[in-house]
Amino acid sequence: MGQAQSAKTSRVYNVLSALAAFVMWGGWAFFINSGFGESTRIISAIAQGSASFVITLFMVHAVTWLFHRMINDALKLILPAVLTVCFTGTCLATLHFLVGTPRILQTIAPALTVAFLFCLYTSFKLKRSL
Repeated sequence: MGQAQSAKTSRVYNVLSALAAFVMWGGWAFFINSGFGESTRIISAIAQGSASFVITLFMVHAVTWLFHRMINDALKLILPAVLTVCFTGTCLATLHFLVGTPRILQTIAPALTVAFLFCLYTSFKLKRSL
């Protein structure tokens, strides 16, 4: 395995990031959907929190995988974040539509913004570890 393939993130980094995403974005979904009934808020919060946990774990692996397959250094830092957030954003919007979240865009937009920055940070972290 070459040096480029050895750069990765730690398991602790991955799990702590996922737990933080669950709490932060589940709480956000609960807050932003106020006024639509307690059960709607809870369902939206559980959906967002759970999805954020899984997506955060997925994002780290997706960014790492894409990072190692890019040849161009500029694309290596940006394109994994763009592709990963586009895919996960589509999944989130679909999930919230299916569970009946009233404020889908307001629920997912802040999380996707932070996810994009998180993916960029992960790419830069990988670049530094080479």
